[in-house]
Amino acid sequence: MFGFFIGTVCLVGLIAMVKRGRHGRWGHGYHRHGGFGRRGVLNRLFSRLETSPSQEKVVMGAVEEVEMAVRGLRPELDATRADIAKVLTDENFDPERLGAVFARHDDAVRQVQAALAGALGKVHGALDHHQRAQLAQLIEQRMFGRFGRSGGPYREAVHI
Repeated sequence: MFGFFIGTVCLVGLIAMVKRGRHGRWGHGYHRHGGFGRRGVLNRLFSRLETSPSQEKVVMGAVEEVEMAVRGLRPELDATRADIAKVLTDENFDPERLGAVFARHDDAVRQVQAALAGALGKVHGALDHHQRAQLAQLIEQRMFGRFGRSGGPYREAVHI
């Protein structure tokens, strides 16, 4: 259960990072398409993968689907904050009320997981084997590397 929560938080962070772009290597750099923010990051990714316009359209649609699912978590966050405040202000601790909050989290996580699975299926279908292998390598080694082992958030290896 806790692993799903951590995974969701990581997913939300990734989507936010891609959506807003980052300064440094991610947010400022020009390749074939150039640009800043989320679109700039995706353009550099498309350049690296040598995607066709139709593939780019599928990937952009998939990213937007996941973003919409993650945006749906915002009201749940507000409701969770209110429910935790109520649990803390009640005279007696009520674990059932907290259980109801966790049940809502489970539902929200399942919705994001379903959106992510659908989006990944579309991306998988749109890219060829070589492009999928490159994307998997970027995800495994670079996109998450900025928060990894050494060098902190500004290490040189982080760029697409």
